[in-house]
Amino acid sequence: MIPKITQMDPDSLEQYWCGKCGTELPSPDLVQGEDRILWKFCPNCGEPIQYDMAEPIQWSEQNCEKCGHPLIWKIQNHPWSYFMASSDYVGGPICRTCMVTHCAQTDCAQCEVGRQPDCPYDWIKQCALDCGDKAEREHSH
Repeated sequence: MIPKITQMDPDSLEQYWCGKCGTELPSPDLVQGEDRILWKFCPNCGEPIQYDMAEPIQWSEQNCEKCGHPLIWKIQNHPWSYFMASSDYVGGPICRTCMVTHCAQTDCAQCEVGRQPDCPYDWIKQCALDCGDKAEREHSH
């Protein structure tokens, strides 16, 4: 079984998942040196793990589709390809600021950015709604 790799952004650790049952697997880089322990089988389904066959995430430069703010950029003069994410990167094509505006103005059932159910931006929608409610309460006093 070839594990699947996910990564929240270029600055975060890679997470490994069983390619058969989806169980989270430990990173093969957790323990270094002679004491290195490499899991050989999925703890859930028992499939043999082929860590060396897993394909890492390939990052590329990315700007916000709405405002053009840099979200992911390549670090220049680095010996290997290295990418870095802005604090405004929320995992999608739109920066945090534009996403808050989008979520506040868009009905989730008609949204093309997140996917319902289980939209990864529900927390932004909730924040946008909470901030809007707070502003209305302050304005009415």
